[in-house]
Amino acid sequence: MALQARNRAQKAGNLDFTVRQSPGIIGHVSCWELLRSAGKVVDGRKGIMTQTARKDWWYAVSWASEVGSSPVAVKLLGEELVIWRSEGSVFAATDRCPHRGTKLSLGKVEPSGCISCPYHGWEFDGSGSCTLVPQLDRAMPIPRGVRLDTRACTEANGLIWVCLGEPAAGIPSFPEWTQQQYRHVECEPYTWRCSPERMVENFMDFGHLGYLHDGLLGSRDDLEVPKHRVERDGNELHFELTMDVPSTRDSFQVTNVRGERGKQTNTYVISAPYTIHLRSYYHDSGASRVLYFTVQPEEDGVSTGYCFQSRDFDPAGDDRRYAAFQAMLAEQDRPVVESQIPVEIPDDLRAEIHLPFDRVAVAYRRLLGAVVGRAV
Repeated sequence: MALQARNRAQKAGNLDFTVRQSPGIIGHVSCWELLRSAGKVVDGRKGIMTQTARKDWWYAVSWASEVGSSPVAVKLLGEELVIWRSEGSVFAATDRCPHRGTKLSLGKVEPSGCISCPYHGWEFDGSGSCTLVPQLDRAMPIPRGVRLDTRACTEANGLIWVCLGEPAAGIPSFPEWTQQQYRHVECEPYTWRCSPERMVENFMDFGHLGYLHDGLLGSRDDLEVPKHRVERDGNELHFELTMDVPSTRDSFQVTNVRGERGKQTNTYVISAPYTIHLRSYYHDSGASRVLYFTVQPEEDGVSTGYCFQSRDFDPAGDDRRYAAFQAMLAEQDRPVVESQIPVEIPDDLRAEIHLPFDRVAVAYRRLLGAVVGRAV
C-alpha cells in the first residue's frame, strides 16, 4: 500500500522542495514525506494549527492609522479586545470592565492616557491597573484585584499587532516600509467567511492567477505555471518565479510594463503563520511593486486580510487606483475561497489533490505543522 501511494505521488509530479534545516544544511523533502508528516498536531476541527499554538504569534488587528484618540474594538481568535493609544504607545486588553462586564471600547481615552469605562467611569492604565474609582472614598485604596486582563500589543509596519500568548517569533519583516522611495497604500481590509490558512493559500496560489484574474494577473491563454522551488528557513518559506503579466493600463494602470505584456519576477517570503511579503520586479522598467499581506484570524471561519500596495514608481499617481485594483481582485477571490470545503485546511494532504504547481501550498501546510506550539 505504501509503495503504491509513493508511486502515485511520483506520477503526480516532482513536488520536492528545499528545507534549510540550519545554516548551511540543505535537505530535500519529497511529496511522499509530506503526506506522512503534515498535520501531526491538529485540533478537533481538522485544522493544521491548534488554538493554543495560534496564541503564540503576532497578528495584525488594525491599521495603525485607525487607532487614534478613541478606543477600538477588535476580535482575535474569538477573543474580544479593546485597543487604545496613549503617549505614543498602544495597548490591548480584554474588552470588558471587571466591575460589571461593560465593553471598554464604548468608553474613551482620558487626557491621562487611561481608558475609562462608559458605565461608572472607572479608569485603567496601559498595564491594566485601575487608577480611579470615582464612587470610592478617596481615603480608601483601590483593591489590587481590580485590573484589566492585558495582552501584548505593539505598532509596526503601519499596523497594530497583538499576541495573546508568548511570542514564538518576531513581527514579519517589511523592509520597504522605511525606504523613502516607496509609496505605501492601505487597501481596504476585507473580511471573508473562511479560515486564515485558506486566505493565505489563495494569495500565493499561482494556478488561479491567469484563470480567475484573466487580463489582470495573467491570461487564460497562458496558464502553465513556471518552474520554481521552495526553500524553508526557520519560520519562513522563500520562493521565486518569473512570468509574463498583462498590462493593466487600460483600466487600473498599476503594473509597470511597457507593452501589452511584460516579464515580472515575483519574490515571496511567507512568515508563519499568516503573513506574505511579495516583491514584483518589472524587467522592462526596473520598477518594483510590493504587497505586504497579513491575516487576522477573528474567530472560527472568519478572517480579515490587510494589504499594503507599495511601489517605487508613479509617485504622483492616484493611490485610490491601487487600492481599487486590490479590492477588485479580492472580490473576485472571495466567493471562491468562501465556498471551499472544508473551511479549515485538511490535516491530511491526501484529502486534496496536489500537482507540481501546488508545491507552495504543500510546503506551507508542512510549515504550519512543524511550527505548532514552538518556533523552529
